[in-house]
Amino acid sequence: MKKIILIGISLLTLTACNDAKKKEEAKTAEENTAKETPMKKEEAIPQGIDFIASGENPSWSLLIDFDKSMTFTSLDNPKKISTPVPEARIPQDVSAVNYSAETEAGLLQVTIFKESCETENGESFSYKVTVSTKTDEMQDYNDFKGCGKYIGDYRLNDIWALETMNGKPVDKSMKRPNLEFNLRSGKVFGFSGCNRINGTLVVEKDSLAIGELMSTKMACPNAELETNFLDAVNNKKFSFTYKNLILTLTSGENNLTFRKVD
Repeated sequence: MKKIILIGISLLTLTACNDAKKKEEAKTAEENTAKETPMKKEEAIPQGIDFIASGENPSWSLLIDFDKSMTFTSLDNPKKISTPVPEARIPQDVSAVNYSAETEAGLLQVTIFKESCETENGESFSYKVTVSTKTDEMQDYNDFKGCGKYIGDYRLNDIWALETMNGKPVDKSMKRPNLEFNLRSGKVFGFSGCNRINGTLVVEKDSLAIGELMSTKMACPNAELETNFLDAVNNKKFSFTYKNLILTLTSGENNLTFRKVD
């Protein structure tokens, strides 16, 4: 009888130990998941997405594929709305880019501000984002605020010296204008032929927008190149392509080619 009791106690002890071990393993797995790096989380982003944003209270997310669509989802209304990506608009008085689209599904307006943003859990982003939505079933607009970032083309992230401007080669015996793109900070720096310049930068999948450029005020004998260069790049949006280590920026009638600085 004592032997049976002892065996029963041993089995109960073993079961309790196993349960405690399972709980500890589950807790460890949960902690490891919570400590996942942003890079691991990004693996779930659908292919082709160029910009992501999200916010809380209520929880919402935004995915933009600049070749296809803007898709907004939330726990509030609307639950989901997707529209084509309209032409970007750059406001005059703020460092931002705006997309406003209205379809049968409703209205989706997205404004991306070049301003640092921190989420409730302490994660830092380079852009603040506001979203306004409205469908036929809604009487008023719903506004959402959060943070976002571009999944940009990091080949841009370098210094590029001007090779040609509108088909005319630049004299290589002099110090040529150059642009340095910093995607992480959303800034462009450079040299315009005489003065140092800097401004805001917004990068999309195959286009970039340079904001109003600030410049030093040095006087130089050869001011024509600098004037033409600044006219071509200041507060402009470009499409860009790469070929044989040459970066080509195109905006309206302006076509500029740059070579990466070693």
